[in-house]
Amino acid sequence: MAPRPALATAGFLALLLILLAACRLDAVQHPPKIQVYSRHPAENGKPNFLNCYVSGFHPPEIEIDLLKNGKEMKAEQTDLSFSKDWTFYLLVHTEFTPNEQDEFSCRVKHVTLSEPQIVKWALKMMHLLN
Repeated sequence: MAPRPALATAGFLALLLILLAACRLDAVQHPPKIQVYSRHPAENGKPNFLNCYVSGFHPPEIEIDLLKNGKEMKAEQTDLSFSKDWTFYLLVHTEFTPNEQDEFSCRVKHVTLSEPQIVKWALKMMHLLN
């Protein structure tokens, strides 16, 4: 006697739910890696672009802000993309004019971070690296 279609469908749905639950248990969270840099070599008073590249994070929900003296700057963001390992990356960027008085930074909020992470960019630091 062949199984009834309703029973076969119920069995298939139960198996599907078990597989989906198992996949969800394997979901791994990865904290973001944050890099803050200027597009061109930084010069005091010369217009440039400030970039905040955030990579290697999972899940994809993330909040990224560029800050000038602790206040949000108007910025653009690339589309969310993913790497071969299924982690995600984004670039947030804006025009800015570096100087020694202002502090520029990138603030990232993600479920893997207990508090927002802030990475500073400094003109003085750029001179030390060159």
